[in-house]
Amino acid sequence: MSKNVADHYKTLGLPETASAEELRSAYLALVRLHPPDVDADKFREIHAAYQMLNDPLIQAAALMKMTEPPSLEAIVAEAQQSICILPKLTLLALGDAE
Repeated sequence: MSKNVADHYKTLGLPETASAEELRSAYLALVRLHPPDVDADKFREIHAAYQMLNDPLIQAAALMKMTEPPSLEAIVAEAQQSICILPKLTLLALGDAE
């Protein structure tokens, strides 16, 4: 089960409005308290939280995994509700306009 972003901030003991410097400081302080050779599980949890919050690419990938893609029915329904007017130039390119 994936943790959400708020859980990662909670792991580091920070508010969700924490700056990058506060994030780094909290991480270093917690790593000193829970070194990997003493408490490996807690260290992994702290490191995973820091890694997630510090790297926007990892965070984006995790968020994409947590969200479900829209169903085909929802996509079709949205497309049917919106009116799509093709410019005349596009129609000329397709050979449908006079």
